[in-house]
Amino acid sequence: MNRTHAEINEKINAGKAQVLTAQEAKALIKEKGLEYFTNNVDVVTFASFEMHTNALVYLSFGQTDPLIYFSEAYVNNVSAYPCGPTDIAISCVAFSDENPEYGGAHILEDIVKGKDIHLKATGRNLEVFTNKEFETWFSLKNINHGKLFLNQSVIQNNIIATNSGDKDINSPMGTLIGKLENSTYNSSSYLNPLVNDPYAELIGIGTKIWIAGSSGLIVGHGSSHNPCQKRNEYGIPVGPGITLSAVADIQSMNPKWIRGGFIKSFGPVLYIGIGIPIPVLNEKVAKYISITDDNIHSTIVDFSIPRRTKPTFGQCTYSELRTSTVMINKKPTLSAPLSSMALALEVCNELKKLILQKDFLLSEKIIPLDLDVELKKLDSRLEGVGLSK
Repeated sequence: MNRTHAEINEKINAGKAQVLTAQEAKALIKEKGLEYFTNNVDVVTFASFEMHTNALVYLSFGQTDPLIYFSEAYVNNVSAYPCGPTDIAISCVAFSDENPEYGGAHILEDIVKGKDIHLKATGRNLEVFTNKEFETWFSLKNINHGKLFLNQSVIQNNIIATNSGDKDINSPMGTLIGKLENSTYNSSSYLNPLVNDPYAELIGIGTKIWIAGSSGLIVGHGSSHNPCQKRNEYGIPVGPGITLSAVADIQSMNPKWIRGGFIKSFGPVLYIGIGIPIPVLNEKVAKYISITDDNIHSTIVDFSIPRRTKPTFGQCTYSELRTSTVMINKKPTLSAPLSSMALALEVCNELKKLILQKDFLLSEKIIPLDLDVELKKLDSRLEGVGLSK
């Protein structure tokens, strides 16, 4: 059997589409087999609720009177980057001068909650833009528009972080206790959309996705995009692989799906719900969807070495990780997630409900992602490039 996106959308509009969450779909495949599943299911919803650092909040304000052209701006004492006369961008990992545990991710959460936010700006010394200082309070309703740009909205698999050194390490993956006492990971594993579309045959530029209650679009591949990552026998990368960048309006976001967080000795981070539906076009798609945590491997990386290339301790499956104990170098090691499977499952159900209500239709990708690109390194290069002396 072969279906098209258009045919499935017709069934959605007619109220006849069969929609399952990832968890329901995998259970049905196990019970009834691939052929039954392919013939009887139209759409499966996938999701993640993970920690993010590669994210920007873009806010567009109206003009002041007299006119101002921002040269510096602070939002709740967090530095913002001027992007035009009264537009600003705030990094979700930027932090407050007064409270390093509060940052851009928390500002996004507060804006979406409808809270009053403090803005203080200075203006450039320009003839037409004569306003040199401006200070106000604003809320979501005072913004012309706001967008969230996630340059790593979905990452296909991730690493497992641990620490073989003698001292504890406060890392971007949380606190890692020395001598392999614990490990952490940031992945939704079998719920991850890209794990279930491992070669991005269905997901690409122009694909409509769900971001914290708002309809968003995939706009390209994202930070640390590494489609050439080594893959296991099921086609799943054993570490970070394909990544997606996406954008969505913040006006229609729901604060339930947004959290500002903090990692000790690292700074603010963003937790956000992402959902992507995958159409069951044929049995090949169904076979990819049958993947379980037993089939997904991740590489265990030693963070005790603060270098780009770190030692590894082999691989393990997510089934092993989710037992809360994993064997690393022959030692039982506690494992803990930095992501929420419970909230990711809720996102799957929320997206399923929207599709059944005819409020979310499928979209085909406009342009495929580039899968023939190597992850580049940033090395120092200062000689012979014509630098001014």
